[in-house]
Amino acid sequence: MSDFETVWHVEPAGRTGADRVLVLTPGDVTVLVVADGAGNSRRGAEAAEAVLHGVQDAVEAGADVEREETWREVLVRCDAELVASGQGGETTAVVACVTPRRVVGASVGDSELWLFQGSEATALTEHQHRKPLLGSGQARPVTFERVWRGGVLLGASDGLFKYVDLRRIQEHVTIADAHAAVLALAALPRLASGALPDDVGLVLCRPSAPRP
Repeated sequence: MSDFETVWHVEPAGRTGADRVLVLTPGDVTVLVVADGAGNSRRGAEAAEAVLHGVQDAVEAGADVEREETWREVLVRCDAELVASGQGGETTAVVACVTPRRVVGASVGDSELWLFQGSEATALTEHQHRKPLLGSGQARPVTFERVWRGGVLLGASDGLFKYVDLRRIQEHVTIADAHAAVLALAALPRLASGALPDDVGLVLCRPSAPRP
């Protein structure tokens, strides 16, 4: 049983989208993945899917998920495998392993992971390289580590962070119902016409409420 309540949602801007989200719960930790395929294209979507498969394969193979360098190595391997496949797609990626004590992971691109604690908001992915992306053969994933004693983690593609002010995001991550919070967050970038300017993929993770 995970110590965390984790909810995710993907909202494509058109008929098809290239944002992908994955949540895994090996043992008593939770692994979060957000990938945004470049150009909202079929190739981008396939590249994002390849990252999800790469992370899942690493977890199933018994990788040390609580070591941030593990995730840098996984993303470097995804970059090389995408190039070797000749598929041609590129993607961002954020991978985070959440434990009761800390959050560790690695990222590349402009998808982001934030920690919200009270009035404070911290970008765990602030030092990542936005380019080159995975699939270029030149990606440079950057690791992160953060002590965590509560709060809300929010990982999302630029379809959320590029179009919505951080203060508005912060107002919604604390909605009591996590499912309602995620749906409300995904709706924030909508234009007056009702259309989305970009795909939105996001995942929200917070400590589970104590059992009565």
